[in-house]
Amino acid sequence: MPTGGNADILFYYAAIAVAAGLVECFFGYRIFRFILGVAGFVAAAVFFGSLGYELSGGSEPVSIIAGLAGGVLGACLFYYLYVIGVFFLGAILGFTIAMYVFSLMNMDVIPAVLYGAAIISGALAAVFQKPMLIIATAFGGSFAAVTGGAYMLYRNFYPLDPGFLGNLEEDQLYRMAMIWFALGVFGLVVQLMILPRKAAVAPSTGGNTPVPDKDSSEQDEEDDEPSGNKTPADDETGRA
Repeated sequence: MPTGGNADILFYYAAIAVAAGLVECFFGYRIFRFILGVAGFVAAAVFFGSLGYELSGGSEPVSIIAGLAGGVLGACLFYYLYVIGVFFLGAILGFTIAMYVFSLMNMDVIPAVLYGAAIISGALAAVFQKPMLIIATAFGGSFAAVTGGAYMLYRNFYPLDPGFLGNLEEDQLYRMAMIWFALGVFGLVVQLMILPRKAAVAPSTGGNTPVPDKDSSEQDEEDDEPSGNKTPADDETGRA
């Protein structure tokens, strides 16, 4: 378990994870592009910062510069290569679910099953994007919030260890699993409720019941997409 200064740093990271996780849990689909950018920046910054630190013989300035440059690159990559980000988010969900199952069943982790679950879940997210994105952001954000909150309360595990679930006490593991599932379902319901509703087309009765035109229906479908998916050219076309 982390001690001293490292524990204090992880406490602040955990607090950020709680806040960011709750936002993702309830609004993840609507701000998915932003989430992809943040995830890409963090992942790439950690990787390139660590790489720069090792290659420079422990130089902190080099590590910081490499981390910032790599973070910007990762953010752009995840933001613009949308399908890669979708696959990545789905893969994380599959990996997390598999880890919870192994831990709850008190079984030794089988790496092939973990990676297989991640690949299958990522592929499903890439194919069935809208429903899988809502599910992945709801339960992914819930997992981040619950893990961060548990660390802030107990500080008896290392949250950056992918296998930390297997090191928890049984009671704590079950409590976290139940809260994770309940919060994820709540986030899923909220995300479904705040999605724009398409206008219903009234059946023809011979009266004067207004029927939405095609342009209105198409606009509703565009508004139903995650924020940031439309390009400036799309906006110009719409104004024209």
